[in-house]
Amino acid sequence: MDLPPLSKEQLSVVLKSSRSPTELYNILVEYEGEAYLMSTSDSNVSELLSLFYSTFFFAHLLTDQIYEARAMTQRMPQELSQNDPSLQNCLTLLRAVWQRNYESIYKILRELPWPDFLRPAVESYETYFQEKTLKEVSHAYEAIRPATAANYLGLDTAAAEQGDPAVIQKFTAVGWVWDESTRLLHPKPIPTAPEKDTRLYDEKPGRSDWLNEELRWLRNNRPPGPLNGGNV
Repeated sequence: MDLPPLSKEQLSVVLKSSRSPTELYNILVEYEGEAYLMSTSDSNVSELLSLFYSTFFFAHLLTDQIYEARAMTQRMPQELSQNDPSLQNCLTLLRAVWQRNYESIYKILRELPWPDFLRPAVESYETYFQEKTLKEVSHAYEAIRPATAANYLGLDTAAAEQGDPAVIQKFTAVGWVWDESTRLLHPKPIPTAPEKDTRLYDEKPGRSDWLNEELRWLRNNRPPGPLNGGNV
């Protein structure tokens, strides 16, 4: 694919013109080699690289490529990742997502300082993560305490525990049943669209052996969470 040189202006064009997270990811992949060869000694270049890698990071998350996101953070210039506030925020978010620390995920997305350039991606990921988690929880539980359900979605757990109608309505709106006598929510499984192909972080022909090997290690060593064998 022939693309214009990487610049802040071109990155802005890509963000505005991409019709889906997958399209955004596929375009940014083409720029990673160019970004890797840029020097971080120039402050203007450092700002561009910060925006590029931060955007690329969220493109990974929005396409559910957690393993690839971790691998990408290890490929970007370490001097940049250790000193740039936006990339430090990305690494903090990655740890929370990796550990499935739901409360921290929402706190990071909502409270850490994100540059205006990146805020649409941050807000898109919060919405995406909420919807994805709601579907997972709806299939994982037959009954669940309101506070637990609220924690998964970044809602007010204290209000949920009190049976606040505004919080309960978030769940009944998607078909869940609220039992006032037991004060439990009964989820209705939310259908998920079938995947048309393999996830992008699976092993693929043409990938370097070291990357396939790293992804295998990551899959085998990811800590369990409440939706995959951990404890609530």
